[in-house]
Amino acid sequence: MRRPTRMMVRCALVLIAALAVCAGVVRADDMRATGAPGTTLRVGIATNYPPLAFKENGQVTGVEADFAQQLAKDLDVKVTLVETPFEELIPALVHGKIDVIMSGMSITDARKKFVAFTNPYTKVSQMALFRAADEDRLRKLMKSDPKSLRVAVVNGTTGEQYVRKHHRHAQVKGFGSVDDAVAALRKGDVDIFVHDSPAIWRVSGGLESPEKELAGYYEPLTDEHLAWAVRKRDGRLRSRLNAEIAKWHGSGEIESVIDHWIPVRKAIIRPRPK
Repeated sequence: MRRPTRMMVRCALVLIAALAVCAGVVRADDMRATGAPGTTLRVGIATNYPPLAFKENGQVTGVEADFAQQLAKDLDVKVTLVETPFEELIPALVHGKIDVIMSGMSITDARKKFVAFTNPYTKVSQMALFRAADEDRLRKLMKSDPKSLRVAVVNGTTGEQYVRKHHRHAQVKGFGSVDDAVAALRKGDVDIFVHDSPAIWRVSGGLESPEKELAGYYEPLTDEHLAWAVRKRDGRLRSRLNAEIAKWHGSGEIESVIDHWIPVRKAIIRPRPK
């Protein structure tokens, strides 16, 4: 029998160490995927969707940021917010760069092919924003599909999907954020902006404190639900998140956070004064 040389022993030790490290990584990933106490959850968030997720004074804030902080407390985990462009969130999740998406994402059949959604935490719709001076003209144009209509959307959102489906002849202009699209509307570069209702509520200010230059078209264009997303194989993490959502619905935590960031919501859904 051939006696092992020092080189063979050294190589064997290196291999054993490498296998141990790999096993440790697998165990860490497995633990993270359950949302187990003491682990770190990497939360993917796109900060271009005020008031759901945006940056203020250099800090990530909004509805989803508050939810993430509450999750850290309730699950006894450390939460790291990983800023990621919205259209890159699902690829980042699938390839293991993040563990959960918390970014005002609507549940769609197309997205469900790649990720597993939690139970929804709130309901939204697509709405339109336009210059108040153009209200009468644009209300008529919204019901037709003229080539002259210039519509702003945020790239990769359900707002873009809606516009491309229902206004196929319109000039669709994509932007990277809500603020960029609103700025283009103010400048007159586009005629309307279609996006999720929380963003439209925030910009227009509602009935109690209306924006003077811009107006919201408050008739819902779609019916959508917002939820968080995890990898399909991370069933235990999804179950823990669903349990938190159910608990928060029961305690009023979800409504409290949303009302804090969208105080005009209740004003808008009341009947307009005659």
